[in-house]
Amino acid sequence: MSVFHLKYRPSKITELDLPEVSDKIKSIILSDNDFQSLLFAGPKGSGKTSAARILAKAVNCLKLKDGEACGKCENCLEIEKGNSLDILEIDAASNRGIDDIRSLKENAYLSPIRLKKKIFIVDEVHMLTKEAFNALLKLIEEPPKDTIFILCTTDAQKIPETVLSRLLKVNFRKGKSEELKKSIEKIVKGEKIEIDDDAVEMLVANSDGSFRNLQRSFNEIFLQFGSKIVVDNIKVYLATIRGEYQADEFERDLFEDIKIVFDKLEIMAEKGVDFGELRLKWLEYFHKKLLVDLDNVELKRWIEILVRAGEMEKLSTIEQLPLELAVIEMMGKKETGNEKLETRKEEKAEEKKVVDNSWEEKKIEKEREIEKKIVEAVREVETKPKISVEITEVQEKWGEILGAVKPYNHSVEAFLRAARPKKMTSDGLVIEVFYKFHKEKLEEAKNRKIVEIGLDKVFGGFLNFNCVLSDGESRKSTPLTVVKDESQKVMSEAEIYDVAKDIFG
Repeated sequence: MSVFHLKYRPSKITELDLPEVSDKIKSIILSDNDFQSLLFAGPKGSGKTSAARILAKAVNCLKLKDGEACGKCENCLEIEKGNSLDILEIDAASNRGIDDIRSLKENAYLSPIRLKKKIFIVDEVHMLTKEAFNALLKLIEEPPKDTIFILCTTDAQKIPETVLSRLLKVNFRKGKSEELKKSIEKIVKGEKIEIDDDAVEMLVANSDGSFRNLQRSFNEIFLQFGSKIVVDNIKVYLATIRGEYQADEFERDLFEDIKIVFDKLEIMAEKGVDFGELRLKWLEYFHKKLLVDLDNVELKRWIEILVRAGEMEKLSTIEQLPLELAVIEMMGKKETGNEKLETRKEEKAEEKKVVDNSWEEKKIEKEREIEKKIVEAVREVETKPKISVEITEVQEKWGEILGAVKPYNHSVEAFLRAARPKKMTSDGLVIEVFYKFHKEKLEEAKNRKIVEIGLDKVFGGFLNFNCVLSDGESRKSTPLTVVKDESQKVMSEAEIYDVAKDIFG
């Protein structure tokens, strides 16, 4: 099954969704001036990473024409497949310390292995520490030969001015209605989907201007409702992913007991609600209220808390945790205008706000170590040849695969425990997943890499895999089995709750 935001991702400069970005990148490539350090700044889902990859392909193309990569030479093909060791993507949210930048620096001074230019794409660069920025500054002041740095951020204001002044900036923005509709039209035409105009309007209106959000949502709706989509399908989908917890209801609950809010969040976690979408819905609601009441200090505080929760979403392995912490902080102090309201159960709320900083630091350090291990393992897997194995062998060694995955991410192992190897095809292993939320998580780029690592650990080579969602009847009739694990233990429906606890805490 196609993943829309990957299948229809721009691969050429002219295919970029924002025309002014397309023009600027093309002018940069055609310019006689050397460029080595760029900043792509704009909201999430606006195409920054796609543009970075396109630029990386253009500067390395062997048959560049009018600033556009040919897409056919060996360099272009290697980059498009994601196999190039000279194109390195780094998540600064997870690798934010000075040691991470020192490691980047050591790598930067190594000559490209095959391509003309070595490209470093650093995502969410604003998350770097002060010390890390100082180290990065020295690197971009005197960049190594044949190396280009493309720094991506959703919050350019957090980048020190000393760094900003040395970067060539490309501004990205949220998509306009017509631009977002064009993005949908490509998918509609390519997948032969029938969709009402009203349904398209509702999808676009709820995309928050993000091309990626729009395509992902459309993909989920297509999987849920098929190739004929009407506006009622969109309403059902939006109610599901955002839950039934309306923003005005949440606002009322903020002045009640925190247990009321947490009980509702827990119910939504069990349903697999997207807490990022829920937070954005609440943020939009409070923003609209602030526009008609600009002196409301309490509204400003709530909005700031929800924005910070969005930053924490990138780091948290428990999806609802950032929103839960935000609720604790929001209920800790209440004031309208300049007048403070008496906080209910203040002592209890204050206790929940206490954070053990040392524990947090240890947790972050451990996550960094795991991230480094993942990067090293991914590089090793990418050098391995593709292999083919029998489905019976995969089924027999499923427990070993789970054991190989768990050290890298216990949540991914939990997702796989609630799935089963179904068959082998010419494209690789097909994994049958019984819950849509699990399928979405396994298809995320980082989690996919972790599964590939586990397969390599067991079979000694690169084994591609795809996930398919089981139909309802199959889920009812087929138990979830952990093969070769605890004596062929069968996972009942009741035990699915334990898997959810692994994921949600």
